[in-house]
Order: sequence, then C-alpha cells, then structure tokens
Amino acid sequence: MNLRPRLLAFTFAILLILPTLDQLLGLSSGFSNTENRQANAMPALNFPHVRSFVHQFDRYYKENFGWRNALFYAYSRWKFNILGLSPLPEKVVIGKNGWLYLGNSYNRVIDQHRGLQPLSADSARLITNHLLKLQQELAKQGILLYVLVAPDSHTIYPESLPDHLQQSPAPSRLDILKQIAAKTALHFVDIRDTLQAAKRKHVVYYQTDTHWNEYGTLVGCAALLEHIRHDKPAMDPVRLSDYHIQRQRGGAGDLSTMLTLQNEQKDPIFYYIKPLSNRTSHQVALVPNADIGFPSTRFTGPGSGKLLLIGDSFSHGMMNYLPGYFNKSYFVRGNQLDPVLVKVERPTVVVIEIVERNINKLATF
Repeated sequence: MNLRPRLLAFTFAILLILPTLDQLLGLSSGFSNTENRQANAMPALNFPHVRSFVHQFDRYYKENFGWRNALFYAYSRWKFNILGLSPLPEKVVIGKNGWLYLGNSYNRVIDQHRGLQPLSADSARLITNHLLKLQQELAKQGILLYVLVAPDSHTIYPESLPDHLQQSPAPSRLDILKQIAAKTALHFVDIRDTLQAAKRKHVVYYQTDTHWNEYGTLVGCAALLEHIRHDKPAMDPVRLSDYHIQRQRGGAGDLSTMLTLQNEQKDPIFYYIKPLSNRTSHQVALVPNADIGFPSTRFTGPGSGKLLLIGDSFSHGMMNYLPGYFNKSYFVRGNQLDPVLVKVERPTVVVIEIVERNINKLATF
C-alpha cells in the first residue's frame, strides 16, 4: 500500500525535473522550433523593474521550456493524422486534396475571403488616391509606377478550401480596390485572371506553402511586364520559349513546416525553371538591411532601363525573372517607398508588390 504513492510521487518529481534537465542537457535538441515567427529572447533583469522582468520571462519560458518542441511534434501528428485537424488552426488551415492554407493569424486572411472583413469603398478611394499621388510624383521625375497585387492562394484555388470556409460570393477586397482604381489613371496590375487561366494546365501555387510556385511566379512576372511594355514598347516581350521549364517532385513548404509535417506533407509538383542566356541576369550585390531583416539585392541584365521593386516575400521569386528585362534592377523588401531611395537609385520603373491579404498597407506605402 505504501509503494503506490511513492511511485506516483517519484514519477511526478521526474516530470517536474525533466523540462529543466532538457534545458540544461539538450535532451530534445533533435526537435527544432518550426514556428514562422521570431522567438522572444531571454530578458535581462534590471532593478527596480522586476514586474516587467517577470512578465517578459513568463512569455520567454512559455516559448522555450524543456521538451516543448518534442511535445508539439507528438501533438501535431496526433491532431493531423488521427483527427484530421490542424494543430494550429489559426495559423494553418487544412484544405482538400493535400492543400494547406494560411489561417486567420495573418491579417484575418480567412475572414477576408469569407467576406467578414470587407474593404469599404471609402478605404479603397483612400488607397487609390495615395498611390495616384505617388505615381504623379514619380512621373515628374520621368519614372513609371506600377502596383502589383499577388493573389492569395485562397483566391486562385478556392475549390480546395474546407466546405465550412468557402469564399463569399460578394466582391472581394481586391475586387473593390480594382473597381475604384479602374476609374483612375493608376497603373494597377491585377493578375488573377492570368493565374487562373494558367492553372488549367499547370499548378501555379505551392500546396504546402503560402506563396506561388516558380511557374506561377513566371506567369505573374510575364503579366506585369506586358503592362510595362504598354508604356515602353521597346521592351522585349516575354516568351516561355526563353525558359527551360522542368517539372519535378516537390518538397515541403512553410505551412507544413509550421506543423512539423515537412517530412510527411509535401508538394506533389515542383517546377525548376532556368532562363536561357538571352534572359539571364547576374546578382552583383547584397545590401544588408537591419531594419527589415532581409538584404536588398542588385542585378545586372541584358535589357534596358532600371527597375526598383519594393515588395514582400512574394517578390523573392520574381528576382529570377524580372532582372532579365532590365539593364539594372534593385529589389528591396519593405512596405514603404522611400523618396530618398528613389533619388539615389534614379530608376526608370518602380514596382510596388504586395500580397492580397495586406492590401490595406497600400494606404501608407
């Protein structure tokens, strides 16, 4: 009768000690943190701000206690494989046919597509007027401005969303903005129809990632360049024959990695695309940017003119194609067009790229 409570007490003590042992000895070091965000660092204790330290340490410990990553690894497989549910439903939505979608943690993207976060006509006018002002200021310097919206995968592949999260039949936020912009002289580039047409023969977005794949990126860049050619007819047209396109077995994207399912949930299709010599550009510099955390990138290419592109993570893949149509290109990650940067770079073309779920940020670009 005395053995049972002793065993329970011993087991309980071991469970209490295990997290500390793991932090000291790294027993679960084989399980890494796959969350797509910056973890909080260990706070410093500064007297007399003890209460602030306690709050910061509590947040730090919740993200770094021993066995945390291993426990989530086990929980993720139980939730996904046994229950068929997302371990992180606010971050990753489990769709049909192996598709994963970004969840509401990112600017309420699911609610946006369900019509629960509409964009008012007044907000669309505010955004359009701001961008028009930028376009007019750049035009005085002989610079063309284009605004490109990269669609969410929810827009291009709505058929694979869960039945209870289907898109609203009402005009989307992007529809409203496009309608307002169409009444002005703003160079607003909407590539949804182009991507939806391309997807009839090719997959244009990663199934396990938040971004378009290489083929979708190429198609999007071609549509953008056609808009630019309308104002600069001397620019070379985009021909798919200028690219070597190879279809391969895919890997895992950022969404499956967030769920620690990168070894199990992979894309069935991956495109390897390489430009031929007449469209090949060369990276000539990486410029550190501590404020953003991503370096800016310079290219030289076989085309003419100079491109300055300010964009988000969707612009990363565009570096493989756009520089082949300009003499010089400069890609900057950010959400603001710095007038000083424009004066220093003196581009002939400026492109603002932003993903659909973040179009509200265009009001302060």
